[in-house]
Amino acid sequence: MSPHRLAAADPSDRTVALLLRIGAAVLAVGLVAFGVLYYKDQHVAATPSIVERQVALTEAAVRKNPNDLQARLQLGEVYGQAARYDDAVKQFDQVLKAAPGSKDALLGKGFVLMTQGQLDKAVAPLTQIVKATRKGEFAGADSQLAAAYYYLGSIAVKQKKPDVALGQLSHALKIEPTDSDAMYQVGLAQLQKGANVAAIATFRDALRFVPTGWCEPYQQMQAAYTALKKPALASYSSAMAGFCGGKVDEAKSQLTALTAGPAAADAMLGLGLIAETANDTKAAGTWYQKALTKDPKNVAAISALAALGVKPAAPPATAKKK
Repeated sequence: MSPHRLAAADPSDRTVALLLRIGAAVLAVGLVAFGVLYYKDQHVAATPSIVERQVALTEAAVRKNPNDLQARLQLGEVYGQAARYDDAVKQFDQVLKAAPGSKDALLGKGFVLMTQGQLDKAVAPLTQIVKATRKGEFAGADSQLAAAYYYLGSIAVKQKKPDVALGQLSHALKIEPTDSDAMYQVGLAQLQKGANVAAIATFRDALRFVPTGWCEPYQQMQAAYTALKKPALASYSSAMAGFCGGKVDEAKSQLTALTAGPAAADAMLGLGLIAETANDTKAAGTWYQKALTKDPKNVAAISALAALGVKPAAPPATAKKK
């Protein structure tokens, strides 16, 4: 995702991105069912809910054909969405009895157990995927293997095992180098090791791919900058977290006040992003250009202008010495 393409930044898109980790085949069936139910939801009464009707639909499919493993996978996923975690695990276990190496079932089970907070139990099915897949011919492009590594890394972060987390997440990023969620988890692991500078750089990398609608990286950056005793940059991070939380006017005021200090370039980039989010591309371009003038090598400003189709202005000519 381009640093300043804003369409994929809302929370629902991030939810879909997380669901994609569970398995394309399972999700494809789910999206079809969801689409049918959504259409009906727009034309009939709102009760029962979409999720409840999706549960009923997939339960009926399993009752009709109990040996249909794809239907059971789908039911496990739907139960997970409905927070019926024990029922979800039972469905994934049913699939694994018939197909012990099913990566869809192992990944779904690991995800559900992790969501429940049963972290130690979640490690087993995820590790099974890694052991079975990591040396495969197509391991370097296996999105389910990447998901298993990602979840194992996330679990290690929750367990305060940063070295383990960094190892698992590095494998995930080798497969999917633009995975902003994995980058965020790397940043958290770096913070656990006290590597504030490295963590800030990682959070910034994550935000390059999802620049809006995602508050946590800015919040973590604020804490890291505070620990580093850099109040201006901490204030910038706070303003961007506020913008993410819907406090747009407050964020603009806070960032404008920072444009004359040590966080000037960042503040200008933030103001440009706010303008771009409001579809004011002219103002956005102006702010990005100001950031580039302040810092001529600022990659974020250059990328932002390029995304807008704006050619950066030439730097002012320096007077020749007589």
